[in-house]
Amino acid sequence: MKTILYYFTGTGNTLAVARDLAAELGDTKLIPLRLAMHPGGICPDADAVGIAFPVYFLDMPAIVRKFVENIRFTGRPYLFGIATCGERPGGALFSLKTLLEQKETTLSNGFVVVMPENYIGPVDLMGDAGHRQEKYTGAKSRIAAIAAAVRDRKVAAPEGTNSALLKFGGAVTRTLMTSVYNVPGRLHATAACSHCGTCTRICPTHNITTTPDGVRWGRNCTQCYACIHWCPQGAVEIGGRTAGKPRYHHPDVTIKDMLDQRGE
Repeated sequence: MKTILYYFTGTGNTLAVARDLAAELGDTKLIPLRLAMHPGGICPDADAVGIAFPVYFLDMPAIVRKFVENIRFTGRPYLFGIATCGERPGGALFSLKTLLEQKETTLSNGFVVVMPENYIGPVDLMGDAGHRQEKYTGAKSRIAAIAAAVRDRKVAAPEGTNSALLKFGGAVTRTLMTSVYNVPGRLHATAACSHCGTCTRICPTHNITTTPDGVRWGRNCTQCYACIHWCPQGAVEIGGRTAGKPRYHHPDVTIKDMLDQRGE
């Protein structure tokens, strides 16, 4: 069964899971969804199509939503979702299901994979550092069962919860972080910045510009935190709330992988 697996990743967690699943399934093509976001994009023929993404604010990232809105599927493939999260998936996969139904297609299954937390600020949720290996092991242990469900085209309700309360809480948190505290507007580079351009090159929305005079963030931030966690100098901060806090990216994912996601 030929499978296409689209993915979006900020710190590598989702890519690591997607790679493991692709290896288990066999005959699977991994495609960065960032490279298939043009309006009216047509998905190549496949028996199964997966969409893998991290959970932001208990929901789908805006960049993933935009991709799903634009993509067109050929035929009627088995569609499944993979949502990676630090602890709670919220209704991310239910949002994917609803969005696909609006396109008159169906999400056949949706799987949650718990991975190390990477939300560093302004509220630091990275207190699970001591349990990262445990989470890596748990994630790998899920791959065989997910692959079996995809091979068997098992149809089931998405994992997670469609709770209205959690939806409201996620939406409020997104508003607080985006509009009230204004995370995108507080991103900046400190004097430790070497102007290497890493943040510019890995930003999935082309939102960062590096010049000899400094680094500038635009207005198209998806809050993936790739710029913060991948900066080799640890020079990217959100206001003053992330100073001195450890950074994170998946140990099996490299800068080259992040550049591949951008098509560099």
